[in-house]
Amino acid sequence: MSLPAWLSGLCVLVLVPFFFVGGPDASSSVLLKNAWNFGHIIFFSLLLLLVQSFKPIVGWQRWLRVTFIAIAVGCLIEFVQFFVGRNASVDDVLHNVFGVWLGLFWGQKPSPMIWRLRFLSGLLIAPAAWLVIESALAEVVMRNQFPLLNSFESRYELQQLQANNAGVKIQPTQQLHTHGVSSAHIALATEPYSGVSLLGTYGDWSAYAGLLMDFYNPDIEPLELVVKIADFQHDRGDNNFNDRFNRRILLRPGWNQVRIDLNEVRTAPHNRVMLMHQISGITIFAVSLPQTRDFYLDNIRLQ
Repeated sequence: MSLPAWLSGLCVLVLVPFFFVGGPDASSSVLLKNAWNFGHIIFFSLLLLLVQSFKPIVGWQRWLRVTFIAIAVGCLIEFVQFFVGRNASVDDVLHNVFGVWLGLFWGQKPSPMIWRLRFLSGLLIAPAAWLVIESALAEVVMRNQFPLLNSFESRYELQQLQANNAGVKIQPTQQLHTHGVSSAHIALATEPYSGVSLLGTYGDWSAYAGLLMDFYNPDIEPLELVVKIADFQHDRGDNNFNDRFNRRILLRPGWNQVRIDLNEVRTAPHNRVMLMHQISGITIFAVSLPQTRDFYLDNIRLQ
């Protein structure tokens, strides 16, 4: 299989600048990050299809040489990216190589050996392709259930919840819940800031008055947490404390329903209005706990 040379060449020219400009940042969606990573595979497979439209690369010695060149070029790209504000990644180098093999073997005349190598190259890119598909499915699920932000009923919803340090543990549980059949059990550590972030909110908050969250405190001692809400302008700026919403909440033993007035969120930044159609996420954390603590979280929704 080969694309017309002009089409492969055009795609390669269009994609080259994206190695050094643009791209996802820490606030970007999981879907964008996975799709961007998969772009390495697409670029190098198209590049090899283009090269072989002029002269097929035949023989294992040439294949090995092309592989070493791909590794060297990939390392050079990652080195240059370090100086233009991008993060270097070993995974990107591997994706480059897998893309080279995909384009290399699909650009050859078919034979039993070539078909086996095509199958192998397809297997190698399958994990990266699945990450794109799974994150796209998660995005569809989360957008369709809005204004319910999360009730931790599926693995797609659980993927939205991420620990902010290695000591924090997140587990789904069916023991306690206020919506559906499960909730998230969160075990906090004793680091200075220990908690979880709900990444992305998949909808426009502008038309809603309140954010509601159900917490369960299994201990007899109250638990003080901080709720932080920010928009993309804050996250992509200097992350100033006064440019976001921060609220301390005290969880009594048992179930606690916490309601946050979204007008307070809207007016929380000191020198501007929060962009309610661009809320980047919610962070819930404790500060310098003297010992590990647990809580349960469920039914996060707008009202």
